[in-house]
Amino acid sequence: MGLIRTLPLPVRLPLIRAALATAWRLREPRWRELPTSLSAGPLIVSGFLGEALGVGRGADATGNALEAAGYVVERQSLRPAQKAMWSPSRKPALTDRPGGVWLIHANAPEVEVALMAHDPADWLTRYRIGYWAWETTQAPHAWVRSARWLDEIWVTSNFTADAIRNTLEQAGMGEQATKLRVMPHPVTRPASVRPDPTRFGLKPGIKHALVMVHGRSAFARKDPWGAIEAWTRAFPEPRADAHLIVKVRALNTDASARRRLNALMSERPDLQLIETDLSNPEVWDLLASIDLLISLHRAEGFGLIPAEAMALGKPVVMTGWSGVTDFADSDSAALVPFHLVPIKDPSGAYRTGQWAEPDLGVAAACIRELIDHPEVAARLGAAGPARIHALSRAWAPDALAAMPFATFVDNSANRPAP
Repeated sequence: MGLIRTLPLPVRLPLIRAALATAWRLREPRWRELPTSLSAGPLIVSGFLGEALGVGRGADATGNALEAAGYVVERQSLRPAQKAMWSPSRKPALTDRPGGVWLIHANAPEVEVALMAHDPADWLTRYRIGYWAWETTQAPHAWVRSARWLDEIWVTSNFTADAIRNTLEQAGMGEQATKLRVMPHPVTRPASVRPDPTRFGLKPGIKHALVMVHGRSAFARKDPWGAIEAWTRAFPEPRADAHLIVKVRALNTDASARRRLNALMSERPDLQLIETDLSNPEVWDLLASIDLLISLHRAEGFGLIPAEAMALGKPVVMTGWSGVTDFADSDSAALVPFHLVPIKDPSGAYRTGQWAEPDLGVAAACIRELIDHPEVAARLGAAGPARIHALSRAWAPDALAAMPFATFVDNSANRPAP
């Protein structure tokens, strides 16, 4: 697998998918012969914890929300599991305490890796939850494989739920859709967040808009190019009092994207590129330091960055489609109209369903209005925090206690159960 990871993404992804499918076919039939007996025990949350990825930040937020509700959470990184899966040695137990709940905050391929990396006789005694997000109208067909081994599938939005339901029904596994439960990311403004423009190179006296993209999230889906084009349509000539910040991570995953961004930066003095890796608190501080967020995505399973910006009272211009519509409407964000198109993703990460093509002319008009009319921007931003706060209802102690998983959580060794 080490050699595979050095290959370009369009070549690497099919090889990884094929290797994962082969490993699954060899191992999964043996699990059916093992007894399943659920019992109360610890609450384990596995994910890409502490990593500056959307899925990693989401996993951290899940652990925090469960702890805030009174649960004792045992956190485990999924990175060791990715290595252990390919090891010929006997697979380890998750922890020395049997039973309980295993919540895997990652998508179906990573769930498969986690299951194959641990002793099935151990995790078959635990209530299993996958926490998934998907960004197009249909989830990948391979996702149905792990669905049967989960007791619940938490999803980030109604949009994701529909995408996974479509795939399950097409596979003749519609009964598995009863496991779906919409659990929006628990987005909570940290008490420590503070604007600090100078730390991010933001100049005083200038209004700053921001677009953020992670190279591993597919440039075609996040579409920073659309945001840049909308900005240049809004301001055909660069303005001294308005800049667009392009925050990019893992740009080295796409050489053509790097060349394109560098060319754009050289043409427009009002465009600024930030490549520095930021911690979770630093992402919040960056959002607190800007005046406008732009997300002309083609699809979002949830939309964590727009939700966080709204939680801070920042105005957001974004495509009015997919997961963001669970928390944003025309009163709380500038939602850009769109039309659906077949997916074209050079990275190969997205191959099924459709996604949106936002109207860049309308987006440009929204950007211009919110930059030039601070009273409009303030009014739009002021509506955001309440919409995001409403998402936390799903994570309230009484709501969690009424869910099936709570029956299998034993906090008695640490503190009273909630």
